[in-house]
Amino acid sequence: MENPWKEFADSIDYSNLVLKSEQNIIRDFNESLGPVDSDNYREYSIHTDIMPAPFMGDVYNSPIVLLTLNPGWDPKEAACGFYSKYSNEWLNMIQSPDVPLFCLGEDYIKYSPYWDYKLKPLIQLTGKDAVSKNISVIQFFPYQSKRFKPIGKRIYDGYLPSQRFNFELVQKAMERNAFIVIQRSTKLWCKAVAGLDVYEHKCQINNPRNPVLSKKNLGANFEKVVSRLKK
Repeated sequence: MENPWKEFADSIDYSNLVLKSEQNIIRDFNESLGPVDSDNYREYSIHTDIMPAPFMGDVYNSPIVLLTLNPGWDPKEAACGFYSKYSNEWLNMIQSPDVPLFCLGEDYIKYSPYWDYKLKPLIQLTGKDAVSKNISVIQFFPYQSKRFKPIGKRIYDGYLPSQRFNFELVQKAMERNAFIVIQRSTKLWCKAVAGLDVYEHKCQINNPRNPVLSKKNLGANFEKVVSRLKK
């Protein structure tokens, strides 16, 4: 499957940062949440004015792949201008998903320390360079919202094209025997990706509410991750 984000970049509309094939679906989903000033809308609406973040890092080659749910919209990050400041970096990343993680840069961390915090135990042991080059992240759903809510069969019955591309990335990771760490939503991932439930080189984080890649969260699998980073 072709990377759908290349076409997205070629005809980008900054007023609606959604794949063309998915725009009506996302619009219908947001409208189903009720008035824009309602709590339901504020919690679950998809922010179409922010660059999607379907994956990051060298997803084609990385020996370690993290699977999570969706990129969470953070009001603090919005207030400090994070989303606009790093819009171009995200656009470049989703067109060419074969470059190291850029979310560990010192300036980036000032605006959004999320991944620096989640990866800190590995960075302390192996260094930031090893982590950024050898770990990639794939989201189950590519668009940003404060909290995740499924689209629902009444609006769209099936997986979005952008999701199917990500599922193929996971399949390719399995084919190269990458070590897969499921940080969030194990049931959703195993249902979507054939063979993932029985894939040998994977583990589930112990605390998905705070998915830090630590010894406590990974148990014996922590050393497996570290060994891959040190190769």
